Amino acid sequence: MGFILRIVLLIFILLRGVSFAQTTEEEIETQTENVENTEVENMETDNLSNNGEAEEIQGSLIGEDNFIMDYNLIDIIPIEPDRNLLTVMSNENGFENGLQSHRHSLGIDFGTAIFATLNAPILVNLAFPQSENSQKQTLEGKFGFRLTYTYRFTEKIDLDATFGLYVMNTYYANSSSEYSGGTYAIPFSLGLRFYFNKRDRASGFFLLPKIGATIFATKGNETAIVDGNRGDTVKKNSTLFDFYVSTEMGFRIDMSRKLGITSGVRPFIDISLLDIGVSYSYIFRFIPLPRLAIGVLF
Repeated sequence: MGFILRIVLLIFILLRGVSFAQTTEEEIETQTENVENTEVENMETDNLSNNGEAEEIQGSLIGEDNFIMDYNLIDIIPIEPDRNLLTVMSNENGFENGLQSHRHSLGIDFGTAIFATLNAPILVNLAFPQSENSQKQTLEGKFGFRLTYTYRFTEKIDLDATFGLYVMNTYYANSSSEYSGGTYAIPFSLGLRFYFNKRDRASGFFLLPKIGATIFATKGNETAIVDGNRGDTVKKNSTLFDFYVSTEMGFRIDMSRKLGITSGVRPFIDISLLDIGVSYSYIFRFIPLPRLAIGVLF
């Protein structure tokens, strides 16, 4: 009886061992399959990532290729530069197409205001002083302005035109009369401005031979003085036309040439040193600092 129990127990142990071995083998196979599946998924993920990077690199190369193919290198770097199409951004080139810089200029000249309020009164009051007891000067400037315009028809020659207005008060007194009034002047001129520089520029030093005229209109009152007493007052109005031929010399300064000659509207300054010539009414014409203008080139 005891022997039979031992045989049964041994068979049971063997069966349990076989069952455990089968279970362990199935778990190992399952784990192996899981590991293999994980490796396959990782490989697929790596492949997809590598494929994406490859597509990006290929797309970048294709984009660069299209970028290069979209341009005609012959147009970018011409074998023989065309002077008519050249935009000068540097002064190192030996030439430049000046007409591409600008054709017109328009400015406001403060030189007329300087003449009317400073130069003319100083000269006239020194030449014709009033008595020490007089409270008025012979000539007193009020204001003045002038518009300037140039048209450029060659690289270094401008057609120059001006038109302005200035107002001054005049006064004089002597033993027989006393006069007090105002003078209104309208100056205008037309000339050719020649620039002297080493390039095809309408800037730098210039000479401006011109013809011009000034219309003077006076309006005042003259009072007679008889035996030291003031007498009747009469109105005295007159008009004077003065024609002149002169030469003006000065400088034009292009304020923003570093932006390029085709950069659009650009500011400038005109400074004239003197205006010298002959006048119909005054014989000799001499005006220091006749022009101090600011404006735009376009």
